[in-house]
Amino acid sequence: MKFKDKAIKQWKLNHTWQPLLIAVSVILIIAISHKVYWEITTETDPLSVWNDRKITEQDNKTTIYYSNENLLNETVIFKGVLEIFPYTNDSIGSLEKSNGNFDEIDGLVYSEDSYSKSMINLNGMRILVNGSLDGKFYENEVVTVKATLVERNFNYERNNIDIDLKSQIWEAEIDDITMAGEKDYYFFGIETIVFALGLYFSLKRVSNLKEQMKFARHIALFEFKRGLKAPRMIVLGLIFFVFIVGMGMLLGQLQNDSNSILGDMTTKGSIIQLSYFTFIIGSMVAIGVSVDTFHKERQENTMDLLLARPINRETIVLGKALGLTMVVGIPAFIAQLIGLYFMVTEGNMPPIGSMFAFLFFGQIMIFTMVTFQLCLAISARSGSSVVIYGLSAWLLFALVWTLAVIAMATIIGVDINGENFGNDPDYQKFASRMGLLNPGVIYQMVVGLFTNRTIAVDLEGVPGWLALLSVFLWPIMCLRMATWLFKREMKG
Repeated sequence: MKFKDKAIKQWKLNHTWQPLLIAVSVILIIAISHKVYWEITTETDPLSVWNDRKITEQDNKTTIYYSNENLLNETVIFKGVLEIFPYTNDSIGSLEKSNGNFDEIDGLVYSEDSYSKSMINLNGMRILVNGSLDGKFYENEVVTVKATLVERNFNYERNNIDIDLKSQIWEAEIDDITMAGEKDYYFFGIETIVFALGLYFSLKRVSNLKEQMKFARHIALFEFKRGLKAPRMIVLGLIFFVFIVGMGMLLGQLQNDSNSILGDMTTKGSIIQLSYFTFIIGSMVAIGVSVDTFHKERQENTMDLLLARPINRETIVLGKALGLTMVVGIPAFIAQLIGLYFMVTEGNMPPIGSMFAFLFFGQIMIFTMVTFQLCLAISARSGSSVVIYGLSAWLLFALVWTLAVIAMATIIGVDINGENFGNDPDYQKFASRMGLLNPGVIYQMVVGLFTNRTIAVDLEGVPGWLALLSVFLWPIMCLRMATWLFKREMKG
């Protein structure tokens, strides 16, 4: 009963945010239903089916079959990631293969009629498509494929000997391939509406909301004016401006000429790389500007004057976070625009969506790092501790993250001893999922996500929708944590 009474008491204390908490619970149920829907209606592990394939060779006969005899002539809807590129007619029927050569991996004998077909790789599973997929689907997109296992007989020559091939092949028609995002958007749309309703009704419960927002605006403007005049902001802002503009110009030039350090640079890759450099410098500036905001208030004894006003603790934290974000975000936005301009003029124009994501999510990234530093600033008891905490956070997220991921990958048994282990699928999947714990990696992910035509893509093991969700969850969680720490300190 004690636990029940405590839970009820805590629920009542969160009266303002009850609608939002209910909305989050409903969203969780919808997300589970989303997962269950795909598990029930599709085969979500095509590779496990593909690995059931057996190959036997005896005399002049080769047989490729599946251990599960019930699969033959059966139609299965598979859901997975397209892993082959490009999807053109001659991706299966090339000039070199048009003379009747046998490809053991695909289980086919290539001939002239292959030019009218396409071969896709769905999570490692090969599916023959009866038609051209030119410009219809792209690498890393998540799709569903309605495929049927059929048996085909071929004949090919090996070492001047005629070989008969009986092969079981998964085949599909062009209309049998659809974007998984077409269904996902229904679930995402419902979740967005539920969240918006929960937030709306929670905000309606906030007492004197308009007055609190006015206080937040005044605090934000005060922090903004004070921050712009700070010598550290002038120095850090100048460094940020010169660095981002210079990197934009360099990355544009690298689209035409390779570099011994950065190598060749594609149009899409250049804006993702620019977002990486933006995070390194932008996070440093965000942490540097907000490093001692609460410590300064304690030293100057101005916090008591602020608390004497009828202001909610949440309003104070929100106002400071918004003001410090404007201090860094407005100059950063200008530098990003100029850097993007030089990158485009020196090279090629990336997708419009990626440029929007680069600018918009850059501001969210800065807000995230500001609120993250506010958590550290509130927790620190001295000025030296504040600096050490902030510097450590920046070093971790911006510089030593890759080394930390490699160390953790080694601990859990991922093989990193190969020369090109960075391209190992297991390592890529682990590194991408760990990247969800780093706001800088998430920023690069969402910029890369918007270089595609849909969010139904796989970002080396992380679904596009999860990266998009994470980029919004990070600042919300940091802001909530900073508010909780501040309220606890004031009570203490």
